[in-house]
Amino acid sequence: MSRFSKYILWMLLILGIIFLAADYIYDYIFLNTSPRDKVQLAIKQKQGHVDYLFLGNSRVENYIDCSIIEKRTGKTCENFGMSGSSYQDSYVLLNLLKENGLTYSHLFIQLDASVKNETMTKSFKASLVPFIDSSIQMKDIELKLSWSEKNIPFYKYAKYDYLYGMRACFAQLYKNKRDNVNLGFIPQYGVGDNYANQIVLSGLKNTYVKYLKEDAIQDQASIHFYTSPYCAKMKNTFAFNKFKEDYKDYINYASFYKNEDYFANCTHMNFQGAQIFTRQLIKDFNL
Repeated sequence: MSRFSKYILWMLLILGIIFLAADYIYDYIFLNTSPRDKVQLAIKQKQGHVDYLFLGNSRVENYIDCSIIEKRTGKTCENFGMSGSSYQDSYVLLNLLKENGLTYSHLFIQLDASVKNETMTKSFKASLVPFIDSSIQMKDIELKLSWSEKNIPFYKYAKYDYLYGMRACFAQLYKNKRDNVNLGFIPQYGVGDNYANQIVLSGLKNTYVKYLKEDAIQDQASIHFYTSPYCAKMKNTFAFNKFKEDYKDYINYASFYKNEDYFANCTHMNFQGAQIFTRQLIKDFNL
């Protein structure tokens, strides 16, 4: 064997050891440290009973202040809305919570134009990577690592480097969970440019909204549907009224508020608006 070939073999061996060590270190850090986001919270922390559970995207996460609900009602509330999430993400998250002991009395689902999306988001799938030991199945969903992610050391972290880079790893290791991760309300601030836009509702039904509804019935819980407010310049918000055909007791708040001071942008309320909307929701749903 030539000197060059030996050098290559030694380099490959050293790289293999480095990747194995890095894979072990990352696994240990992400599996054994405090949760820093809602997916980790659902998986790592033992759950109990919650009276009011909110699922959805940023139009839940930025809107529903559970501290107000708990103070006003004397009951427990958790906001598991996540920015950019799909209804499939919410369905999987609900099942992860239930696997860890969650029970609930009321489930709230926010409906908007994203109801047309029936896929799992890439960021949500990536957030599950450290926690998938084997295949996890939920109805027509199967969560599992690819052969490369499972068998090539560190590949699963390198593939999703935008989520599991060195900065995220050190943050996971040295920082406590965020103070707002428990109640889940992450407000936006300021008053932005409330530019005009138009709602395009290309579909009313979603397979995973149906599954969420079926799960709530099976879990002997009430399920409630609503659409969070948009700014007054948003056009065609009346289109959401079509949801009333399929979702009992649905409430359309899309054009409920005219005051632009309540909005960080046309599709998201700011902190002030979220406080007002949360109180309105308490009243309308008799919480």
